[in-house]
Amino acid sequence: MTPVLLASLLAGALPAADMLPDISLMPGDLADAYVSTSNSEFPAGTRGLRFSTASVNWGAGRYEIRGGEIIGNSQVVRQRVYRTDGTFWDRLAGTFTYHPQHGHIHFDNWTQFKLRQVTVGNGVGNIVATGAKTSFCILELRHADSSLPGHNDPPGYTSCGQLQGLRPGWSDIYGASLFGQVIDLTGVPDGIYWLEGTVDPDNFVLESDETNNTVRVQVAIGPIPTAVPDAFEDNDSMAIVDARTEGAPNSPNLGLVLNPVQIDNLSMEDSNDWYKVRLHAGAVGSYIQMESPYLRQNDLNMQLYNSNGTVVRSSTGSYNWENIQLSGLAAGTYYIRVYPSGTGNNPRYRLTINPSENHPPVLVMNEPLAGTHFVEKSLETFPVVWNGNDPDLDPKTVSILRSREFGNAGLAEPIPGYQDMPNAQGSANINTADFANGLWHILGVGSDGGAQTHSWAPGSIYIYIRGDVNEDGHVHMDDYERAVSIYQRKPGLFQTEPYRHTLDVDENGRFDKNDLFLILQLANTDHD
Repeated sequence: MTPVLLASLLAGALPAADMLPDISLMPGDLADAYVSTSNSEFPAGTRGLRFSTASVNWGAGRYEIRGGEIIGNSQVVRQRVYRTDGTFWDRLAGTFTYHPQHGHIHFDNWTQFKLRQVTVGNGVGNIVATGAKTSFCILELRHADSSLPGHNDPPGYTSCGQLQGLRPGWSDIYGASLFGQVIDLTGVPDGIYWLEGTVDPDNFVLESDETNNTVRVQVAIGPIPTAVPDAFEDNDSMAIVDARTEGAPNSPNLGLVLNPVQIDNLSMEDSNDWYKVRLHAGAVGSYIQMESPYLRQNDLNMQLYNSNGTVVRSSTGSYNWENIQLSGLAAGTYYIRVYPSGTGNNPRYRLTINPSENHPPVLVMNEPLAGTHFVEKSLETFPVVWNGNDPDLDPKTVSILRSREFGNAGLAEPIPGYQDMPNAQGSANINTADFANGLWHILGVGSDGGAQTHSWAPGSIYIYIRGDVNEDGHVHMDDYERAVSIYQRKPGLFQTEPYRHTLDVDENGRFDKNDLFLILQLANTDHD
């Protein structure tokens, strides 16, 4: 192999990169929380908040830890980092300790949990109680996202021995009844709080994203109050919701949802709450979620119906955290039904709609055709023609704008009467009555209600008035005097634009004394 060939091969090779895990907690498991006075960690009768935990790896690489040398009562742990070229390297990542209550070795300080105040607007306030840092045996117990690359690549992690970990898309679960899954509530007043969980609080793990290690859910402590109607009532049936104004304030007929929507302070004081939405095609990661701080009190369930009134998805867990994934659903109209699983009402829940990513519509302006088209103001119209579609199958509108400067959408102004037209219309004839004289460039704006696309027409429009030689929008004596001067001194100007149109008042293709006579008549009658 020649040196030149070797150099070219090396230049084309991609450098090896670390395939890092991305560790987080799953909020739906943290929401499996409840208050108990039977806690083996505390003296009898002590009130504690118990909760479940699911650690998950969302990353491109596996999270793998290996036991090393023993130092005193602990064992050194090393994280193995795999690389894209098939190699790996090890790094120090904490310690293992034998856990007598669970009967096997645990990775120390894996999670920590806190109770925080809820401030105005669902803000996160001060810490009111803290649980001890908990140690875990880390192994694969549940699929979180089986579509992630490497999810099923061997080996897996199924025991609490010297080799532990999580492949991409796997989660490890610790139930609320296990030792250490509790916060002491001594001295904590009744109320609604944030239950906050953090995985890897000491940053032992090398991972791709350190910003998502903390998750929070709201939890209520104390008796449940009486539910009262919320601002979205009446929404007790499909028919009632259909009759409500789409998109109006506090209307359960939400209309087209293109961006995440969160509705707080809802309540269930009857047997049903219905919401109507229009969604584009569901993608991975899009969902509808219902959550209530009264997690194990007066449980609510959720269903999703299509426009024919058929249930297409449902979530009926045993506590108030219901999540319906939208992936695979076609674009269209849907109904969300929230309802109690038993007879009790619920005074507070939140509904979140997280639609698929909204893509901008496609729009191509075809006319005016290339070139400059001279159009007589008020007496002539000009056509605009477009085509396009929406990749998400959302309804699309088209608006027509005009600008003195091509390519600068910031200077474009709407043309009255040609805004938010249905895309399917495909064309329009533009009235020129309110156009000022001169050159105009035409801009089309396609919108699906969230994203926009701009497209400039290939041709431009020149608006003129016959006899208006100085192009001030009127025919006055100044125009007549200029016309006489051109006729006597510079007759060749008639062969240039815009004079070929403004001077040829009788439209016979020539500039002669009859045109001068007509301009004089117009000047004597136009008093604007």
